[in-house]
Amino acid sequence: MSPINTWYARACRLYLLNSPILYGFIFVLFFVKSFFSLDPDFGWHLASGQYILEHGIPHHDIYSYTMPMFPWIHHEWLADVGNYLIYHYLGGYFTLSVVYAAMWTTAVWLLARLTKHRLLVLFAATLLLPFAGIRAITWTALLSSVLIVLCQSRRPKVIYFVPAVILLWANVHGSFVVGILYLLWRWLAKRSVVNISILLASLLVTFITPYGVGMYVEVLRTTTDNSLHVNIAEWLPLQPSVGVGIFAGIWVAVLFLTKKSVLWKRFLRFEAILLVMSFTSARHTVLFLLFALPAVLSGANGLRLPIKTVAAKRLATGLVALFVFICILFIGKTFKGYSFDREAAYPKAIAATLLEVPCDGNVFAHYNYGGYLIWKVPGEQLFIDGRMPSWGLDGQNIMENYLRVTKDSAYRAEAFSRYNVRCVVWNRSDSFGKTLQREGWSVVESDKNGTVLLRR
Repeated sequence: MSPINTWYARACRLYLLNSPILYGFIFVLFFVKSFFSLDPDFGWHLASGQYILEHGIPHHDIYSYTMPMFPWIHHEWLADVGNYLIYHYLGGYFTLSVVYAAMWTTAVWLLARLTKHRLLVLFAATLLLPFAGIRAITWTALLSSVLIVLCQSRRPKVIYFVPAVILLWANVHGSFVVGILYLLWRWLAKRSVVNISILLASLLVTFITPYGVGMYVEVLRTTTDNSLHVNIAEWLPLQPSVGVGIFAGIWVAVLFLTKKSVLWKRFLRFEAILLVMSFTSARHTVLFLLFALPAVLSGANGLRLPIKTVAAKRLATGLVALFVFICILFIGKTFKGYSFDREAAYPKAIAATLLEVPCDGNVFAHYNYGGYLIWKVPGEQLFIDGRMPSWGLDGQNIMENYLRVTKDSAYRAEAFSRYNVRCVVWNRSDSFGKTLQREGWSVVESDKNGTVLLRR
């Protein structure tokens, strides 16, 4: 065999990969991401799961002193109960990491299990990796994949399982609305009795939750709130991504080359809407990647490119090498700067101090510390945490008030007096932390990451 044929054969083996090795590697990636990262909201999710098991479903806020009467619609209640049971009884954070890594891996496998283009699958997994972890969005990924498989299956009877999937989805995450929209899209594309029946049944079961129509109220409030889309990273609009751009380019190419319909109809697809949505909010990228993956893989299966000449083989080998390099690059980018201590970015020592010597008033903490302190200092109520950026009462938005406290000294004095704020948890080097020290607040505890506990 000539050298070029040898390298081409190796490139083919690398591109096609071995299925167990591929999904084993993907699982390891998702596990490492889950185990060595701690989402800012993990703590309050865990605490709420315990609260639900001990006291029942909450119908008003239980963790803040600013909005105790706010009608909290906890759209992730069932997922939180599951998290707490696994964490408390089945092995803690390690077991949760295994479970969530398995959920992400299953989501990818369901959509790609029949393809031979497994390097494309690995590429898609690396693009999903930044969103992975012990996070509620994992349920969105898994149940989206299950829904896609059921709806696109060649066995017509499996479609009748869709309402059961939507029922579970409506109780674990508010993104179930995407599933309803997908079913609506399918009915508009093919108006059959089966499709409309599945759509109506799925719509009806979404009301079988502790909050009924309130789930839709929460989704509407979240998706239309301006402060959320301005201040929270995953909700920020127009965040260009090289990796997603490459994937979108592949998606466009395979639809252009493999579909026989009129050009504009080739792109009249549900994932096209999700691609547009991903420009308005980064978290929608997960949905675009998952819904577009079957089209990309089936399109790649349909391509018949003659690779017989030496030049074509060299080009194919080079493209495989480039793809492998891109995957390695994006994996490295995801894990760059990661610490073996997943709590390194959080105020561990300060939480221990507050637990041992409680504040003689209320605590004002950085937004990213809210969920952690709810978990580590049970009973401590806060100004704001990760559940609340879109919350508002009597014309007052809590996120806007929080930001105003950090910038407006007169408003800060009034708010701290009204809520009896006597302790602040902030980063020492941040301008707000320095301002408080100039105003007479004293540092009584410091953490390794630069966070300090300030008291009057």
